[in-house]
Amino acid sequence: MVMRGLVIAVASALLAGCVTVGPDYKAPMVQPASLQGAADPAFSSASPVASWWAQFDDPVLAQLVHDALGDNLDLRIAMARVRAARAVFNEQRLDQLPHVTAGGSQDRRKQPDPALGGERVGSETYQLGFDAGWELDLFGRQRRAAEAARADLGAERDNLADAQVMVAAEVARNYFELRGSQKRIAVARDTLRNLRETQRLTETRLALGAGSELDVQSSRARLKAIEADIPLLEVAEVQSRHRLAVLLGQRPGALDAVLQPRAVPAFAKALPLGDTSNLLRQRADVRMAERRLAAATARVGVATADLFPRISLSGFVGFLGGDASGLVNGNNKAWSLTPSISWAAFDFGSVRARLRASKAQADGAAAEYEQAVLLALEDTENALTRYAKQQARLGIVAEQAQAARKAESLAQLRYREGSEDFLALLDAQRNQLAADDALAAAEASVNVSVVAVYKALGGWAGQPGPALVVTGMR
Repeated sequence: MVMRGLVIAVASALLAGCVTVGPDYKAPMVQPASLQGAADPAFSSASPVASWWAQFDDPVLAQLVHDALGDNLDLRIAMARVRAARAVFNEQRLDQLPHVTAGGSQDRRKQPDPALGGERVGSETYQLGFDAGWELDLFGRQRRAAEAARADLGAERDNLADAQVMVAAEVARNYFELRGSQKRIAVARDTLRNLRETQRLTETRLALGAGSELDVQSSRARLKAIEADIPLLEVAEVQSRHRLAVLLGQRPGALDAVLQPRAVPAFAKALPLGDTSNLLRQRADVRMAERRLAAATARVGVATADLFPRISLSGFVGFLGGDASGLVNGNNKAWSLTPSISWAAFDFGSVRARLRASKAQADGAAAEYEQAVLLALEDTENALTRYAKQQARLGIVAEQAQAARKAESLAQLRYREGSEDFLALLDAQRNQLAADDALAAAEASVNVSVVAVYKALGGWAGQPGPALVVTGMR
């Protein structure tokens, strides 16, 4: 009775046509992003160029980013994962079609024959032809598996796009940090030259009886303090150079000749953002999380289909005979067709456990998508705020540096004239160094903040540039 009911159910499914069990995926609604920080005067609604780093008009930076997008090892890993996902997707699609293989075999045996009273009889059988197998996808198990593989491919493509954004941003960030370290080193060395001149002046005044040993030793202590700071700045410079080399797929030190010190001004105009309402569509990490959710939903359908029977057909077309020399002739033509059915009728507990697991994984993927959306909004708002505040701070620090330089010049003049003691000059020099160092750091921070903004926007505004386009099937 059970088999009869099963046969009737399968026959009804065949007559009614194939069905696809499990939930049909519907992409989450993407609400337009409303960014509070974008209203700051530090930004404009103009659309930036796709290759946002070109706005700095720095040929060294442009070449570094170009080379990194072609040679970075993380990108090579991500590209390999895309190729692997594409191969899996193609395999899953082909699983919906019959599988045909060609083969031949020879069977030689000697065994007792009951018809001859147990006498051992030898026999030979030769077979040559085509074997075919096909699982009838009545309940959509194969279709859901292909759907999941397609979504996985899309996720890997978005992962590659996200990796490209990260690499471009890391190259630019390390480049600006390198230039900042180089400028801070230059500021320290300039200050060191001034302090050495002051040191000679204090020694001369002491020799003439117009100065004091306290002035000489205070000047010497300040000079040595600056000398001690320079190696730390040089360490930061070397680390940035090494990091840039690795980002370009090269060994540390390979870019030393390219990265000699050069002036890089701070970004000094309203930062173009374009249309930020499409932020969540521009962010590759959000798109990747959505594709992961689609794949997890499709796998619920795969697990659901395991509750239903599987119908398979296998067959053979070719030649079958006992003589290899005359195997391929009309008398030896042979064919077979074998339908089969399998059903976890007495193992529903395991099937339902796998189904519950797939549903839980889909729920987790949905939560991960929602978290990716929130993190993208948080990241972008923070980046916008940081850039606006860094720009405001840069203006203040520039005024501070200008005032500190004037104060140092006045203190130097008055000390030479003898109307000011050395401690006032020393304090003015200390303030000037701190202000100039802060200005160099602030300029680098502004440029780094630009990088953070475009990274948060998904690497570009609007359509991606040619260097960031990822080809292939979604």
